[in-house]
Amino acid sequence: MARHYDTGTSFYLVTKGEITLDAAGKAQRIVAPCACIIDTECLFGVTSGRSTGVEILVWVWREPPQADGLKPEPGGARVLPLQADALPRLLELHRHCRDEVARTDAAITRTLTALRTLVEVELVRASRAPQAEDELQWERVRTWIGANLAIHAPIPALCDYLRMSPSTLNRFFMKHAGVAPGAYFRTAKKQEAQRLIQNEGWTVKTTAFHLGYRHATDLSRALAK
Repeated sequence: MARHYDTGTSFYLVTKGEITLDAAGKAQRIVAPCACIIDTECLFGVTSGRSTGVEILVWVWREPPQADGLKPEPGGARVLPLQADALPRLLELHRHCRDEVARTDAAITRTLTALRTLVEVELVRASRAPQAEDELQWERVRTWIGANLAIHAPIPALCDYLRMSPSTLNRFFMKHAGVAPGAYFRTAKKQEAQRLIQNEGWTVKTTAFHLGYRHATDLSRALAK
């Protein structure tokens, strides 16, 4: 595709293969899955790369994108690598847009506005870097601890839950919390006790029973530290 100006803001969705985007005087290799959002004042061209098969879906909108994460520089283009699992949703939205354009009835303005919002939301979501599995696992651990503060042997239970050895579990906690798992658990338990007593009005005895302390005096000593 020779260099040209589009009549609106162009959303190029590269779903297969690779292309070279020549925009604002700069050539950039684009590998699927990827979105290219091109300003209406941008002179650009597209050529196919080494791939034998290239698939591109295109939207051309009159107005620039509303989402900050999608807006290209004036006269330029924004390139957004995408997560592959978002492609089916984007393909479905493109199909819906084609269907609405074919209808050309009185509702088209409302329906296309709604569809465009969905397209932008999906592109923003799909362009976010996926959270590292290690971070996701840490979030799961924190949730698990919050739901199991009353157990008496948290370390073996955590090892079983995460399928980790005690030494691996210790390294995992030192990396994310800077303390050993036992110390983290005791602190979380103490903080929840303080919350229940100070904010919820629970008695020390009731709180101790709820959180699995063997005696109310054990909780009192923990709170005094």
